[in-house]
Amino acid sequence: MPREQDRPLAWVTGAASFLGRHVARTLAQQGYDVAGFARHTIEPELAKGWGFKFIESGSFAAPLLQRVYERAGPPVAVFHAIGASSVTQANADPAADAERTLRTTERLLEALGQMAPSARLIYPSSAAVYGAAAPGPIPENAPTQPISVYGANKLRAEGICQDFARRSGLQVIIVRFFSVYGPPQRKLLLWDLGMRLLAGERRITLGGTGEETRDFIHVRDAAAIVGALTVSAQPPRLLNAGTGRATSINTLAAKLAAAFGVPVDIQFDGRSRPGDPPHQQADISQLSAIGFAASMTLEQGLSDYADWLRIPFRDPGLRLNNA
Repeated sequence: MPREQDRPLAWVTGAASFLGRHVARTLAQQGYDVAGFARHTIEPELAKGWGFKFIESGSFAAPLLQRVYERAGPPVAVFHAIGASSVTQANADPAADAERTLRTTERLLEALGQMAPSARLIYPSSAAVYGAAAPGPIPENAPTQPISVYGANKLRAEGICQDFARRSGLQVIIVRFFSVYGPPQRKLLLWDLGMRLLAGERRITLGGTGEETRDFIHVRDAAAIVGALTVSAQPPRLLNAGTGRATSINTLAAKLAAAFGVPVDIQFDGRSRPGDPPHQQADISQLSAIGFAASMTLEQGLSDYADWLRIPFRDPGLRLNNA
């Protein structure tokens, strides 16, 4: 079978995921042919709109990986976007999270060792590996003491990647993403709050105290970090991905309401969710060293997200997957 490879090839697993499709679009713009992996069939035109040359669907196991290899050849870059997308999801089904986060990583590494040993793998880890850190920027060499199933499995996956890299020589870059947001995210705080604002609620109670802080990075900037690491001559092997700025949840909620242009009374119930650390702020020294700085301010990013959230209310028949 002739291979469908005209340009350098990149693989993106979890092709239908929030971050995966943004990374695919970024890599395509950088000159890569992007092959995707998804559990379910994706229409070719939809895949093309996301930046993929093609997406193969099925269980993430050796036959699927072999099929993509035979179709397009070995990748030079890989982004592994399969995994739980939240602490809550991982806590609800730890066994499923272990399968998504750990077993798929092991299968991918085994395949790359055989098919593409010179590829560069970018593994998206999480700030959750740091656990309940104190307020202030968290450097990459801070203690890793996860307090959730999600964070613990991300840390274990990091170890699997690092061990394989030491044994095989595969180039692995681990990126600890902080709080990524933006279209087409349909879960977590901003989605829930946005839906309630659009439904007309003007007195809203959220969990926690409101003084919890997060480092929010827009998904386009997050994808751009992956793009920069893909082409960097001497990338760090471990780095944080954030803006370096902490925002309280109280401030975030007020800014999203402002993006919608509506008054709202936000209250907090004082009850924190299990596994959620009180503070997360990235030390971005390593990220700055490769010349990267986030291009989207929080106000711009929330305005972008609010505009996207309004779409189904303006046109209920619009397919959100085209975001």
